[in-house]
Amino acid sequence: MAKQVSLIKLEGNVGDLSFFKSKTVGFQARMKTGVSGDRIANDPAFARTRENGSEFGRAQQYGKRLRDLLRDALFQNSDSRFSTRLASRLLKVVQSDTLSARGERVLKPENLVMLQDLECNDRTKLASISLVPVLLDFDRISGDGILECMGLIPHLNIAKLQGATHVRYTIVLQEFNGENSDQRPAINRSAYIELNDLTPMNLRLTATLAADAAKSVLLLAGMEYFQLVNGAYYPLSNGQYNALTIKQVYVP
Repeated sequence: MAKQVSLIKLEGNVGDLSFFKSKTVGFQARMKTGVSGDRIANDPAFARTRENGSEFGRAQQYGKRLRDLLRDALFQNSDSRFSTRLASRLLKVVQSDTLSARGERVLKPENLVMLQDLECNDRTKLASISLVPVLLDFDRISGDGILECMGLIPHLNIAKLQGATHVRYTIVLQEFNGENSDQRPAINRSAYIELNDLTPMNLRLTATLAADAAKSVLLLAGMEYFQLVNGAYYPLSNGQYNALTIKQVYVP
């Protein structure tokens, strides 16, 4: 692969050369390679490629729909690669459809268990910053979700972050079948907890989602850091050290 060293910085195609800018290396050039789009779209030899592309595109659509639903929860609590990791997991969900033909496989609610333990922010895991067990449960009949953290002593049991004075825990219930009818999440956040507090506490958060036995429900749990300044709480470091995880998936 060639590197552009002249003062003229090119991007695009010139004949058989493709010019582009790399985030890490700078402006580069390479020969155009690969098969034409027309051949991929029509040649029987590329039938598998078309099938795989169709299912990958479907997984990306499911991922975008879920991220749109979780927008409020993901703000300051996800990294730039989350959409890629989510699409990868959802592709496996799609490929687990045992009823449809290749290329036509879709999301089946019972296969969404594959999303369990997916980190929204891969830089920080909840278990690494909240050092006492976080217990979770969901009642399909009532639609009630519960997050409990018993005997929590903030000063001893929560990892310190320079500049942080407080944290909040979060529980999120998200119905998801990959359909437009999926309702928006139920989100509940704790009060701001002072990191220097030595008083033991039993933290209990609840959230309620309208129960639907035919839908899968994702239960997410997380924690985020804040700094108290003049009576206002400000999030720290653009959420780099916040955690949010799909902890449980309840299927029909």
